[in-house]
Amino acid sequence: MLVQEVVETERRSRPRRVWRRRLAVAMAVLFAAGTAVRLGGLESGIFLVPLVSFTPYFALAALVMLAIAALLRSRAATAIMLAVCVSLAWVVLPRALGGSADAPAPASGDASGTGTGTTSGADTGTSSDTASGIGTSSGTASGAGTASDAGTSSGTASDAGTSSGTGTASASSSAGGRTLRVLTANLNGGRGDATVIVDLVRRLNVDVLSIQELTYSARDRLSAAGLATLLPYHVGRADYRGPEGSGVYSRYPMTERTGLFQPVGHHMPVVEVALPGGSAVEVVVVHPVAPVPSTVPEWEAGIATLPPAPSSGPPRILAGDFNATLDHAVFRRLLDTGYTDAAASTGQGLTPTWPHGRSLPPLVAIDHVLTDGRGSAAATRVFDVPGSDHRALFADLRIQG
Repeated sequence: MLVQEVVETERRSRPRRVWRRRLAVAMAVLFAAGTAVRLGGLESGIFLVPLVSFTPYFALAALVMLAIAALLRSRAATAIMLAVCVSLAWVVLPRALGGSADAPAPASGDASGTGTGTTSGADTGTSSDTASGIGTSSGTASGAGTASDAGTSSGTASDAGTSSGTGTASASSSAGGRTLRVLTANLNGGRGDATVIVDLVRRLNVDVLSIQELTYSARDRLSAAGLATLLPYHVGRADYRGPEGSGVYSRYPMTERTGLFQPVGHHMPVVEVALPGGSAVEVVVVHPVAPVPSTVPEWEAGIATLPPAPSSGPPRILAGDFNATLDHAVFRRLLDTGYTDAAASTGQGLTPTWPHGRSLPPLVAIDHVLTDGRGSAAATRVFDVPGSDHRALFADLRIQG
């Protein structure tokens, strides 16, 4: 009688096991289809373009699905999910592992070129909006300077400026090249805290600041907080409100350059920064439109028309809010021209920068600093900026030539 009951129970449970295994196979096929979209760069339209931004989370979900398939003893589902997980690991893990062991070491000196200061704190990871413990920068640069909206370099500071107690503020050199510290920040329609931005510039000894969504009021607040003293040279265009305005501030003299490319999206100034110790460095402030349903084609065109990495001329840096992640095909095609993503090369490619200050924590990395083959990153970090929906991204770069 007992044997009969066991046989009957087994007979009744068999259809349920078969149904579960079939469902596991169906889910595995869906994961495989999603992976094929990412690997093949097949995302398009208002649904897949935003969705592909979450590929790292998709990879975590794939690991969970692999475990479920194994528990259900579905050989087909397990085999499919193994292939999916290997493929996703191949595209996601490198941005967490960093570039290479031969990357230049982070600078230990400040912007004086004498190496007498310090840049304390971890080279990677996130930081609070007060940026405490991230380095020192005593004194102020000489020359008051002014922030011009006309797109011309202004200010009366000397080419290098001075920092009290640390000597002249010139680019330091190392075995990896000349140091250039870049900070990029989206001000969320001018609402970002100007005091925090200027504090970051001061503490991190920033040489070049790329600003997106720069309004007239934000420009005035930055100036009042002392930005013109730290970075006396300014090229850009502010706006009354919204995302149109952009600008670049520099410790060193700048020359605005036109005709490099035809921007599609918001204002994207291009400048040549007279970085000491070698040739000038070209900086492009990047800010295409966001890929919302009505602007996906314009978003794609905005990234596709960005200038490719040059093989000659000044070294080029692209810094800003790309509204794209490393998983978007159009962004990867830009990288394939010869650019390197600073965060990914330093093992911080999975550190999210948006959205910040909302009900959700930051989820995706859409703010980037790119260098051509003559530049590399020693360290990158992100910082919270109250009032902005983006985190600021700092890149400590080394420039050859």
